[in-house]
Amino acid sequence: MKIIFYIILILVIFGAIGYFKATPSIENQTGKQPDIEITPKFFDFGEVEYGKIAEHAFVLKNLGEGTLEIKRVATSCACTTGKVSNEKIAPNEETLLIVTYDTGAMSGPHGKGNQERIIYIKSNDPINPQVEVKIKAYVR
Repeated sequence: MKIIFYIILILVIFGAIGYFKATPSIENQTGKQPDIEITPKFFDFGEVEYGKIAEHAFVLKNLGEGTLEIKRVATSCACTTGKVSNEKIAPNEETLLIVTYDTGAMSGPHGKGNQERIIYIKSNDPINPQVEVKIKAYVR
């Protein structure tokens, strides 16, 4: 009975060692990886009249050696949209993220005053698969 236990234990140990050696870490991968950078990370529209549309262009750059693929752009509110002009960005190239904020989309007192929104950008960057930018406005 003890022999069967030791055989199973040895098999489990060697199986675990083989699994961890076969799973490369990001640092050990030799493939070319993308590296996303977005500037600026925050933009303040200042005062905006209620019912107006505010837009800003953020610059998305691929600092890596592999092609950067933008998988999804999502926002914290339906009043805000984000669109990239190109979903595949070659190394050392850039594209624009156009953020549109519709100040009239929220009615009542919740749509006025200080407003902050977040735009989430999901990509194939292995280190930063999701980055975000923030916008702010004082809606009068």
